[in-house]
Amino acid sequence: MIKIINTEEFSYFLRVNRNEIIKRWMAKNEVQNVLHRHSLPIIEKNTHLFYEFCDCFISVIEWRATVSECHVKIEFLQLLNNYNVTTADLFSLITKLKNAIEEIIYENGNLSFALQSEIESLTLQMGNDLASNFEIIIGGNQNYKSENSNLLAEYKKAVDLSNIVSKTNPKGVITYVNDKFCEISGYSRDELVGKPHNIIRHPDMPREAFKDLWDTIKAKKSWNGVVTNMKKEGGQYIVDTTVIPILDVDGDIVEYIAIRHDITELEETKQQLKNINKAMKNKVDELYSMTNTLEQKAYKDNLTGINNRENFEEIFALEIGSANLNNQPLSLIIFDVDNFKLVNDTYGHQAGDILLKDVVSLIANNIKNGDIFARWGGEEFVILTPATDLNGAYNLAENLRKLVQTYMFKYVENTLTLSFGIAQLSKEDTKKSLFEKADKAMYEAKNNGRNRTEIYQG
Repeated sequence: MIKIINTEEFSYFLRVNRNEIIKRWMAKNEVQNVLHRHSLPIIEKNTHLFYEFCDCFISVIEWRATVSECHVKIEFLQLLNNYNVTTADLFSLITKLKNAIEEIIYENGNLSFALQSEIESLTLQMGNDLASNFEIIIGGNQNYKSENSNLLAEYKKAVDLSNIVSKTNPKGVITYVNDKFCEISGYSRDELVGKPHNIIRHPDMPREAFKDLWDTIKAKKSWNGVVTNMKKEGGQYIVDTTVIPILDVDGDIVEYIAIRHDITELEETKQQLKNINKAMKNKVDELYSMTNTLEQKAYKDNLTGINNRENFEEIFALEIGSANLNNQPLSLIIFDVDNFKLVNDTYGHQAGDILLKDVVSLIANNIKNGDIFARWGGEEFVILTPATDLNGAYNLAENLRKLVQTYMFKYVENTLTLSFGIAQLSKEDTKKSLFEKADKAMYEAKNNGRNRTEIYQG
């Protein structure tokens, strides 16, 4: 799998592997053949120069220096010229050094399309620069010049056959396109040459991307990025693009070369994966929501929305344990809607349901945050009051009873009343015994005329 590697990581990677790169380069058959053919002795001085040239080349590849800043190149070329090394052999040495670097990068899983394109581009620049300097060093020998030009043309041909290539003048007017450019864009060479390069610009490409491109290449630096272009018939294609400014001997820009790799299929696959991930996230969110709803239903009463009996019993056991552990009071209030059957018989069960929801809403808004409110069954409800003794529970029950008594409910012509029973947890109590005490007190309230609060008398 290709790893995404940033500039700092890449620079560190090349420095760490510098000795292995040089070892592989010098061991390649083509390099050994050049040295033996020209009887170039592998003495310490010459070896040191080869190492320095390799370091210079790596500095260019890792973007720490430009080709023109390679301080050792002239001395290296002079060494080659002293032993009558040809321009063909020079390009062989450069190519094999590039191959050694790519091998190390590839073996570590870092050689992406963009990185390989950048290395190719920088090697082309290095080759151009070295060829120009080598021409000067060999002193105007026409045979060398001719050979150098032919080999440079062959090198460019190799790049041309394997990439989408175009050239423009400094103003961005197309001066050359190769066959691959015409094939992917749908334009003929005659339709492209002489036209501004924005003939293939896709309207969805942000202007900021092109501003960055022009700012970079006008500063005589190479630019790399992903560009979406438009075909002649209106379709799109996506290319990983490197634009290289070509300089004359005075350092002025004479043209730009753009080298591209078609990554349309790769980008479309990435977009499909994004869409799939988005759809999966939506599905997960939907399932989470459904799960949450089911969980809510599992412990909430369907009609009133407060705790159901099963959930209350679990909380009840925990609160008893906590009260005993912390030596704090705990009281239980049970209440029942008086004469609720009469409401159902008179107005129907739907009206009865509405009445229960209204009663629950009124009470829920008038108890403490820490109180646990639940529907026990039918018109019977419970309130568990942690850290509350009998007096506190009694005051709460009385407040609720009076509140309901004075409230005007729908479907009830007369006053609606509640009957309350209260019990406080003792050390001997279990969940069952405490409930039975409060329940007994509530029935005492009903037997004593309803609409009242009774405390369990043990």
